[in-house]
Amino acid sequence: MKKMLVLMALLTVSTLATAQTVTIRGVRLSGSGCGPASASAVTTADGKTLSVIFDNYTAEIGNGSANPQATSIQKDCRVMIDVDVPAGFQYALEQTDYRGFVAMPASAYGMHRFVQNVPSQPIVSMREAQLKGPINQNYAVSIKQKPGRYIYSACNSKVQTIDLMSQLMVAYLPNTTDRSIAMINLDTIDTKVASSFQLSWRRCQ
Repeated sequence: MKKMLVLMALLTVSTLATAQTVTIRGVRLSGSGCGPASASAVTTADGKTLSVIFDNYTAEIGNGSANPQATSIQKDCRVMIDVDVPAGFQYALEQTDYRGFVAMPASAYGMHRFVQNVPSQPIVSMREAQLKGPINQNYAVSIKQKPGRYIYSACNSKVQTIDLMSQLMVAYLPNTTDRSIAMINLDTIDTKVASSFQLSWRRCQ
């Protein structure tokens, strides 16, 4: 089953006197978890809804897996979204939510990390779900920045890039012999204006 990331990119600037909108201009994908053969991206005709469809964004090891001899593996996916930013404004990431699925024995552990990058700025957020076996369930991570720690984009370009990175990792504990399959995958990311993907806006300073 393909996994889907949906970004609702009609972003209303409620904190400003005049409402503004942002339009998606393009998307670039790279990484071991979402190369050209394993992921695609589409936008609606108006450019305001972006869907990234993952065909196989999974990290797995152990008997019956695609990597039966490995004791650890990491996959990543970088999604770079080019957006048309209203003149005179800059944005900061306020909140995003993501979730996945994990199944592993007591001999294994896993991690799902999310990072947002802003050029020439510190990493905005790096929060990870740390998961230990035995486990077989969905999981969810919510990342919300504190207002005083917002990192705003530059003001020198109308077209700017939202740069997101996701990383999946799974490994066996040292000195364990159980090599039952251990896996973690990106199940679904739903990114919406009101709930799970929020941008804070301000006039350029």
